[in-house]
Amino acid sequence: MDSSLPQTVRLDSKKIKKIREQRGLTQLYVATVVGVTIDTISRWENKRYPSVKRENAIKLAQTLEVDVEEILEEDISDERDENESQYSTQQEQQEEDRDDSVQRVTKGRKKFFVSMAVIAIIFALTGLFTGYWVFRPSGLSLNINAIRNLPVHCAPGALFPVLIRIDITPMAKRTVLLKEDIPRTLKVIKATPKYTSLEKGLLKWIYQGETSNLKFVYVGKMPLPARENKRLRFRGTVTIKTDQTVSVGIGGNNCIAAAPFHWADKNGDNTIDDEEILDAYELLSGVKGMNKLLKEVENLWAVGMYQWDQKTNRFVPMKKSE
Repeated sequence: MDSSLPQTVRLDSKKIKKIREQRGLTQLYVATVVGVTIDTISRWENKRYPSVKRENAIKLAQTLEVDVEEILEEDISDERDENESQYSTQQEQQEEDRDDSVQRVTKGRKKFFVSMAVIAIIFALTGLFTGYWVFRPSGLSLNINAIRNLPVHCAPGALFPVLIRIDITPMAKRTVLLKEDIPRTLKVIKATPKYTSLEKGLLKWIYQGETSNLKFVYVGKMPLPARENKRLRFRGTVTIKTDQTVSVGIGGNNCIAAAPFHWADKNGDNTIDDEEILDAYELLSGVKGMNKLLKEVENLWAVGMYQWDQKTNRFVPMKKSE
C-alpha cells in the first residue's frame, strides 16, 4: 500500500470512467474486484463521493491496472474542500457498511449455488483440465485451452517474447479471434504470425485453419524509463464460433516486472544456466523471426554470467572470474 498518500484522496471521476470503458470493464466487474457495490462505483464515476479512503483508491487503481496517481485529482487545500472530504468520507463509510451487509447476504446465497454447481461439475467432468468446456446442442464437448507464456521480469528498454498457445479439440478447421490487451506503454516490435491489427494497446489476430497446437508469438520492449519492480499486466481472450459464439480467457502468467535481468534468467541470478537456455529454445525454436533473441540467450549462456548496463541498455557478458 502506498503510505505516501493521505488517509483520504480525491478521485477524478471522468478519468475513472474513461479508463474503465477503455479497458472494456463493466461496473459490476470493478465493483466485485474492489469489494463494493455497483452503486458505489457509479457514485465514484459521477463525483458523488469527491473523496474516498486511500485503501479503496489503491484497490480501484489496481483493478483498472494503472498507477493510483492517474485516477486522482490535484489536491485543493482550502477549508471548504476539507469539510467536503470529511462529509464524503462519512458517506463512503456508510455505503461500505451497507456493502458489507450485502456481501454477507450474498455469501450465504453463493454457498448454496456453489454446492449445486459442484454437484453438476462432478457429473459433467471426468477429470481435471486446464481448458474450458463448452457444450454444443449436438452434445459433443468442445475443449478450449489457451495459455500465455510470459517472462516474470525484463530489464527496462530490453526485448522479451510472449507466447500464447491455443488448443481447441476436437480438432477441426475453425475461425479463431485472439485478442491480447497489452499496456499502452509497451511497444510491439514484431509478431508471428503477423497480427491483424494493433490499436490503443489491443493486439488482434484472426486465424482460420486447424486448431491444434496454435502458437502466437510477439516481442515487446519494456518501456523506458521504468522504476524497478514496475509491473505490466496483460489479459486476453480467445473467441470462436460453433453453434454459438464462445469466448474464454487466456490463462498462464499475466504480469511482468521491470528488473535488471534477462527475460530468460528466470531466477534472476545473472546467469543463464542449462535449464534456462533449454526453456528458451523450447519457447522460441522454430518460430519465424526469433533467431536474434535466441542468439542473445545463447551468447550469455556460453560466457556464463552477464550484467545489465543501464547507460547503453544492453546485457554485457562477463566471465565468472570477473
